[in-house]
Amino acid sequence: MRSVRVSDRIDWVGVIDWNLRDFHGYETPRGSTYNAYLVRGEDKTALIDTVKGPFVGELLARVASVIDPAEIDLIVVNHVEPDHNGGLRDVMAAMPNARVVASRSGVAGVAEYHDGLQVEAAGADDVIDLGGCTLRFLPMPMVHWPDSMFTYCAEERVLMPNDAFGQHMASAERFADEVGLDLALEELTVYYANILMPLGKQVAKAVEKVVATGWEIETIAPSHGVIWRGEALGAVLDAYGRLTVGETREKVVVAFSTMWGSTDILARAVADGVAAQGVEVAVFDLAASPVAGVTRHLLDARALLVGSPTLHHGMLYRVAGYLQYLAGLKPTGKIGGAFGSYGWSSGACKQIIGRLEAIGFELPFEPYTQKYRPSAEEIAAAREWGAQYARAVREMG
Repeated sequence: MRSVRVSDRIDWVGVIDWNLRDFHGYETPRGSTYNAYLVRGEDKTALIDTVKGPFVGELLARVASVIDPAEIDLIVVNHVEPDHNGGLRDVMAAMPNARVVASRSGVAGVAEYHDGLQVEAAGADDVIDLGGCTLRFLPMPMVHWPDSMFTYCAEERVLMPNDAFGQHMASAERFADEVGLDLALEELTVYYANILMPLGKQVAKAVEKVVATGWEIETIAPSHGVIWRGEALGAVLDAYGRLTVGETREKVVVAFSTMWGSTDILARAVADGVAAQGVEVAVFDLAASPVAGVTRHLLDARALLVGSPTLHHGMLYRVAGYLQYLAGLKPTGKIGGAFGSYGWSSGACKQIIGRLEAIGFELPFEPYTQKYRPSAEEIAAAREWGAQYARAVREMG
């Protein structure tokens, strides 16, 4: 297993999970990586982050390509979630002389996850000297767990911020400029939408805290996906600035599910009405579309229109499932609406509206519903219903 040089004294020794397809409900068609880094001083060597339990052998093989794992002096736990911390005990067994540090909250998390395992606390005032190469720490609560922490190597000007600036993307290349900047930024956006969206304020404060330290940063090495350097560094910082303030554009997302095709017909008519007003529209059948992709489009949209036929007096389970997914992400500053068809009983739109309102969407217009298969007049009415949302989106500015 080969390591990859990140800077003169830092090597990537993580693992590539080519076959990961689901990350707690977030589809990952490109797989992912669990990045770990070796920092080599003149006197000591540190391992920054570990990996998911099943991949410890691969991690240790990459470490061994640089140094005997038994010679590692320090392990830094930036985050206790299992994709980074699950293999900690096995890694420690291979590095018996290593001191292990985490944030103060991370110390408690490691103990709780690993049946009382005790590690040391590292805070913002702590500096660990590896011999001409130092590590500094910045606790970052809720970016994206209470225990999250950033680690910085001043001499190499490398920031290792764990999940911040990450993407779920497996590749043989380790740097954003190698896989292509557009692809890396798109996967960064998908990751942000599906994991960090509800934490935008905390992420913005985290970036401000890093700036306030005065740290000089030439490389950002996250724990998932590719590493940012050179021109890609400025691009990712600009992207994070837009993401954390919730920047949107004139865009409407139409997400629906259908039984006999009537709601599909309505969805197309609604989308046509939006587009006719010169507003961007993205349409997703929830039976066929990954929810992570739908949510990525919702991130910079101003409206979500949800469609479902009525089944047993309520919405289809795919629609209910997606709204439950959204509830945890807490999108803000958006308007919403419901549409759908029904047969012998209605009720889906009432449920959708209730759920959208509970999540925090503003609901400027009444739902659009019709019975059985829509007529030409009803299709025209659905088109106008979509158009009024487009006009509202344009007025939002």
